[in-house]
Amino acid sequence: MIKNYNLVPKLIILLLFGFFLNVNCSTEEAPIQSDPIDSTPKPDPEPEPVVYFTFSADDTYSSSTDFEDNWVILYDSNGNLLDHKPYESEDILEFKALEKDLTDKITVTLFSYRERTIGYDGTMSCDGSVTNIVSYPEIPKGSSWLRSRYSSRLTADSFPNRLGEFDLTIENIPIPSAIPGEYPILNNFNNNLEDANSGNLSSLWVPEFGGGGRTYYSPGYAHVEKRENRNFENTTYLMSLLHSNEGLKYLLFQNPEEGNNLTIDYGDFQPFDSYSYFPVIPESEHSSLQLVGYEDETSFKTHVGYFCLEVRDIVNQQLPLGFLDRFTHYKTFCDINYGDSLYNYYLLGPKPNITSLPDKPSVSFTQDGINGFDFNTNTNYVRRTDNFGDQEPVSADHCHITLWQIECNDNNYPVLTALPDELYTMYPGMAPFDQLKYESSEIHLQGKEYSEFLRNAFDPTYDHILKFGDVGESFTIYR
Repeated sequence: MIKNYNLVPKLIILLLFGFFLNVNCSTEEAPIQSDPIDSTPKPDPEPEPVVYFTFSADDTYSSSTDFEDNWVILYDSNGNLLDHKPYESEDILEFKALEKDLTDKITVTLFSYRERTIGYDGTMSCDGSVTNIVSYPEIPKGSSWLRSRYSSRLTADSFPNRLGEFDLTIENIPIPSAIPGEYPILNNFNNNLEDANSGNLSSLWVPEFGGGGRTYYSPGYAHVEKRENRNFENTTYLMSLLHSNEGLKYLLFQNPEEGNNLTIDYGDFQPFDSYSYFPVIPESEHSSLQLVGYEDETSFKTHVGYFCLEVRDIVNQQLPLGFLDRFTHYKTFCDINYGDSLYNYYLLGPKPNITSLPDKPSVSFTQDGINGFDFNTNTNYVRRTDNFGDQEPVSADHCHITLWQIECNDNNYPVLTALPDELYTMYPGMAPFDQLKYESSEIHLQGKEYSEFLRNAFDPTYDHILKFGDVGESFTIYR
């Protein structure tokens, strides 16, 4: 019998020998080297300038830039000058700065300078310059503006074929028996000519001012000639007369044949289909009231329209506004010059329903210098325009006008500082910043608020076409 109990110790010894052999081989291998760690801090990358405002003017503005010097001047919200650049039409200006040098809002100032002949003292004139400056505060950083002559109306078709001119005679206008010799017609374009008023003649395309005329009389009647009216082919004309005794009436008629004149009789005039009455216009230096009618929305957005009424300087009496069922849209305009203030009102689309005119705002000035200007008023308003000008009047020795206008609302009047020194050097006739005096403020009681006003002025994506229900009302206050 063969015994094998000695194999176990030998096997153990063999395994231990292999283990130690592997350990020794491992310790003799070269250690693995790791890359050294660079503990030196790396510098931050240099900050890059950002575009904080973009400005351009399209080719509709070339008629201005061809004859003017134009600049864009930018300030931060603290009044610090950021940059200024000249521009021509179709230029695109990008203004860049480091983020740390900017405020969230900026003030944009547009500058224009033009040499021109200026009239003064009624009959005198001199060759000088006019500088216009307009500042817009609280413009968000990153804004982009396009200056353009945006149209508020659609493009109209070309005028109808013109057949020359025609004279219009209106016969048998009754003279009120209560006041013998009183001329009865109250309405007229442009001016109140009193005993030469000739009513309102218009087509859809234009009002007809005519080339003069005359008034003549027969017992109990006046007769009016309106000469040299444009004769458009296939065109309807509206003639409206505001009679001191019989009120507001109208007549629609077609244009005469080429080379012919036209005579109409006051007895054929009709009352309007409905009326409302405008509030009594008080005593004033000058006033005007217009009501214009349109047969559809396209015409309302395109054409000048039919003049239902235009009167000038008729005060202290109710004025009728006449409406026709054929008209779907209207435009109403009223301007009153009180001497120490101006009132302006317009309503686009609806029939006006005005029950009273607002009182002139009460204004007390807390600061009347251009920097920090402010006032208090008892009237709520959506926007205002403050105007400053040269203290020195125009004369042969000082033939320059400087106007600085600030568009703002009741809480964002900007911090203003002088223009860049370069501009005062280039345009030495311009009034120094600290010599500008306050002239007036237009306080907008109704209309576009400041943000929408800016879009209407500089945003090409804004719908600039007039809209049904647009309304504006303002007072211009003089110091």
